[in-house]
Amino acid sequence: MSSSTDDFFKGLLFGAVIGAAAGILLAPKSGAETREDIKKLAVDMGDKAQDLYTSTRKEVEKRIKALKAAGKKIDFEAYKKLVTNVIDELKNDSDVTSDTAKKIGMQLNDDWNEIKSAVI
Repeated sequence: MSSSTDDFFKGLLFGAVIGAAAGILLAPKSGAETREDIKKLAVDMGDKAQDLYTSTRKEVEKRIKALKAAGKKIDFEAYKKLVTNVIDELKNDSDVTSDTAKKIGMQLNDDWNEIKSAVI
């Protein structure tokens, strides 16, 4: 995985953890219980972000292969349109925020060279 992908997940995880941690910190629990809740949340959010990115990237790669099999040329502009379509579908998922979908789309666009060499 590239450095930009790692940075993306760090940023996504950081934002999610900060929001959730604020809620946890305001809950009436002991310090030890609160720290344990925060640790669990951080691991869970990181895993979910990684899984979401991975499944979205696999869908993009699957569609690239289908276009290639149909004899269509895949350049960066066609790739961006394909990513946009997949991200629009992802936004319709009630578990995914629009902001998260947008960040995944940006990361996938940044991954063009890596994906191009893997599937084209």
